[in-house]
Amino acid sequence: MKLATVVVTYHPDIPTTIQNILSYTQHSELLIIWNNSSFNIEDWKVFANSRQTIICGNGENIGLGAAYNKAITLAEEHDCTHLMTMDQDSQFENFSHYKKQIETFNDPRVGIFTCPINNDISKAGYRSATVCQSGSIYTLKMLKEIGGFQEDFFIGMVDAEMSLRALENGYKIYQFTESNLIQHIGSGRTVQFLGKKITVSDYSPLRHYYDSRNRILMWNEFSNDFDTKHKLQHFWSRAKLIIKILLFENQKREKILAIIRGTFNGILNRTKPF
Repeated sequence: MKLATVVVTYHPDIPTTIQNILSYTQHSELLIIWNNSSFNIEDWKVFANSRQTIICGNGENIGLGAAYNKAITLAEEHDCTHLMTMDQDSQFENFSHYKKQIETFNDPRVGIFTCPINNDISKAGYRSATVCQSGSIYTLKMLKEIGGFQEDFFIGMVDAEMSLRALENGYKIYQFTESNLIQHIGSGRTVQFLGKKITVSDYSPLRHYYDSRNRILMWNEFSNDFDTKHKLQHFWSRAKLIIKILLFENQKREKILAIIRGTFNGILNRTKPF
């Protein structure tokens, strides 16, 4: 097993991101840092002189799917066999053991390996559900065979779409449980309302657009995986999200319009960008 790891950054907190990367890079044969926002090469000087590090991107936000696909090409050029995708806010506990488990695992049908996030209590074994991209390790054989990541999805549901497409093509997902990924998710916060604690995401309009659109696009791509109940739950969650935005968030108009536009483009099966 020769592992390439890609971490896609977007306006990162540099010291924190460096510490996160150091939790797994020692066990990666190739580290790819893809910058989806403006950056200074000096930010990554701790990695810059390493033969195993490639620093990419011109500061333009090309999304996750496109960055991951470029990482696939670089991994192939360096004769890697697996690709791990990482968020900038993710840090590993016991990554070396996670990698050793994959190296000794013998089932060619498995195309995606994953581990618990934030000490989620779950059993080891094969999974039929989608997985988070951060901390997931994909075989390059599978990625090449099924066509890489969906670039039109940009940032929303890129991991879910890949998981479902892998399963649809006969590949399996396997979760180990003896390592843990610590993920500090987004910019969420908790507010008090009528005596209850409510979580507010504070996502950008761009994030709301792709989340709203891409979930519906997946209904068309994987029609057997989503029943009427799931679809109704999605629309109800969008309605509750709009209420939260009206009550607690800034950029109310921009965010609500993004949700509405994303929803209609999803229903019309259009992949128009934000």
